[in-house]
Amino acid sequence: MKIKLLGLLMCSFPCFALTSGGYQVSVSVKDSEQELIFPSLKVPFFDQKVTSQADDCTYSVTITQEDAAAIRLEAQMHCHYKDGDSYMNLPFFVLNSSGQVASVEIGDEDADMWKYSVDVEPLN
Repeated sequence: MKIKLLGLLMCSFPCFALTSGGYQVSVSVKDSEQELIFPSLKVPFFDQKVTSQADDCTYSVTITQEDAAAIRLEAQMHCHYKDGDSYMNLPFFVLNSSGQVASVEIGDEDADMWKYSVDVEPLN
């Protein structure tokens, strides 16, 4: 009886069945001087902060459930250089809970541009 009830509940809430396994996040940050490609992160649960490191920079990400069909990805990047530290709250993304690729470019063509890209896929 309990197994049938659990199966019925999972069929009633397909987003629960899809998102219960967490997400894999691939990240890159590119500016005029370099491109940081962080090792992929596995975020097993909502509201769990996970970190990855590339060169002198650490990327931290948290995924929360926005609604039944969407997730919210929030991240920070901290870099330690010889001449000082840099900390940035990166732009957040609201993505499809079944996975999505997104990016944002900031800056002018006359000024330094940088691009922040994420690829989020459900873990199965």
